[in-house]
Amino acid sequence: MSVKSKSRSVKSDRAEMPVVARQPSPQNPLIIAITNLKGGVAKTTTAVHFADYLGQLGETVLVDSDPNRSAIAWAGRTAPENSQFRVINEIQLARYSGKACCYVIDTKARPDADDLKALIETATLIVLPTTTSGDDLRVTAQTAQLLTQVGSQIHKALITKAPTQAGSSEILEAKKFLQAEGVSVFKHWVRQYKAYQYAFLEGVPVYQVKNPKAQDAWKDYQLVMQEVLNGD
Repeated sequence: MSVKSKSRSVKSDRAEMPVVARQPSPQNPLIIAITNLKGGVAKTTTAVHFADYLGQLGETVLVDSDPNRSAIAWAGRTAPENSQFRVINEIQLARYSGKACCYVIDTKARPDADDLKALIETATLIVLPTTTSGDDLRVTAQTAQLLTQVGSQIHKALITKAPTQAGSSEILEAKKFLQAEGVSVFKHWVRQYKAYQYAFLEGVPVYQVKNPKAQDAWKDYQLVMQEVLNGD
């Protein structure tokens, strides 16, 4: 299953080919796992938009490992023509082994220690999306602690569903909390826009929906992905 352009041309809405510190290839793929013990933190939204951005670099596969199959539900409403990435389940993964240059893994909710160990052995980077709510931050810190206990040095928290209003202190406070807990945090963050809801309903990336904030929403993920690809 894959995502395609609906009402707009992809080239007109996406960034130019990114300049990256390391060019992924099938022989040296970039593998990003999106996980958290806490649900409702934009895990699938992050996986879909990471995969779409990485599609600029070459063949990209989004592996939907969550039993809810949210990523497949998102992308399954469109046909494969003009796709930026392909969405599969873990059973189909063997078909793409050694062929794609980028893989994004949308993990199941509440992974256990064995799941996290497997991610560490497989992934280039593990991303922990989290909102700014106190409970989400607490569980994200617990997830990071568990990853550290099983040997991870590749996990990083991403603030999602952040306030859109300028001057909000919530993002800074959330970062301070996570950093005090020893968790590395992305410099950029993702704001909460209704455009993502429309994107899910239409089965497309956010930049393809007709919403005045769609491009602002997409810009947030562009900045995060530029940070990922340049190793910041």
